[in-house]
Amino acid sequence: MNLLYCFDDNRNPEYIQILSGRNSIEENRVIGYYCLMTDRRSKTNKKFMLLSAIGIFMVVDSHTWTALNIFGDFIPYNSFFMPMFVFISGYFNKVDSSTKLWDYTRKKLKTLILPYALISLFVFGIQWLMNFYKLGESVPPPSGYLAYVLEHVCTTGVSLYICEPMWFVITLFALLMIYAIIKKLLAMHWNSFVALAVFTALHLASLHVVTTLEYEEFYYFLLPLKCMFFLPFLELGIIYRNHLEEKHQSISGGKKIGILVLMLLLNTIRTLYLPNPYDIAFENLPEMAGFTSPYIVTPMISSIIGILFWLTLVDLLGKPLQESRFVNYMSCNTFCIMGLHITFFNILNCILMAINEYIVALPYFDVEYFQESEWYRWEPTYHVKFLYVVIGILGPLGVKWLWDKGTSLIAQGFKNCDVSSAAEERYP
Repeated sequence: MNLLYCFDDNRNPEYIQILSGRNSIEENRVIGYYCLMTDRRSKTNKKFMLLSAIGIFMVVDSHTWTALNIFGDFIPYNSFFMPMFVFISGYFNKVDSSTKLWDYTRKKLKTLILPYALISLFVFGIQWLMNFYKLGESVPPPSGYLAYVLEHVCTTGVSLYICEPMWFVITLFALLMIYAIIKKLLAMHWNSFVALAVFTALHLASLHVVTTLEYEEFYYFLLPLKCMFFLPFLELGIIYRNHLEEKHQSISGGKKIGILVLMLLLNTIRTLYLPNPYDIAFENLPEMAGFTSPYIVTPMISSIIGILFWLTLVDLLGKPLQESRFVNYMSCNTFCIMGLHITFFNILNCILMAINEYIVALPYFDVEYFQESEWYRWEPTYHVKFLYVVIGILGPLGVKWLWDKGTSLIAQGFKNCDVSSAAEERYP
């Protein structure tokens, strides 16, 4: 009996048994391809699966202007959640002296840049249709639009404002490539704690640059500055995996509650001596702006507090959610949610606009504001924002589910045809 392995992004094997013991090499190749094409990933590291799902929920919630704002009054989402995604990426990073940089680069192009380009094109088409509906006419892109888009992709990381959160994908790709090259060159002498110290110095240097210079002076250096900002969090994820995770998990429940309380108290105290309470957060990482604290160490401290708080909370209370198939699917498709949730906010707004125009007037629905901006949210009452959270998560997951179904049917067709052909050639 033959056994094939399918691997998810974290290299955890999922086994598929091929019941026939007489499969040819060609049949195994075809069925293996089918396995990869129809993979429904189930992450085995449940803690980090839940942590990434919480992170993407925070991204969506923050873009509804915090409908739920879980612990956000004490630990604002914008004070840590993007560094947390880099921390998670670092936790799973296995680059070392044996890493083949060309293969690694191809993999990252396939898993990051290609989906970025495809989602951008898909959203461009959807946005054109929505603009046609909102404005009642087709608005062609202005002259030089492609050059404008490419410039922004290479600086802010934003291809379209309706999928602005995908700026992070470009930064993550550049960050992982820079880190892989550095670690590959210095692998024989690598020390994570020394690297963390160096990366922290670069992090602080990037903040010094963006808080002292005018935006126009560092605009074309945004991508390397963002990489400098995020490098220590990548190494922190590796240090946590290799040196701290077992100790953190072995802490008793009572002490973990103590850690949670301590993190909340630390942020409470920090808001007392900063000029404004929200100075512990930073709101505009695509443009390396929004650092209102007078201290350049603030983002590092805020990020560590937020990451440790949610790591501990997930360890303490996350068991029921860790077994949820929905949370697992949400965690496996953070890219899709990140790229499409603003689009689905606007789809909801189009539906509300139609209701307002043809069925019943909706109180406080601002048609002109919606026509001018992709970031409009209808908010007759505070609770309505929850509708945006729901569609911002379920909409992208629905698109991904349909995509999975379609590719599954295609792969099944290839499997049936190719395996039948291989069997006929072997057993005429």
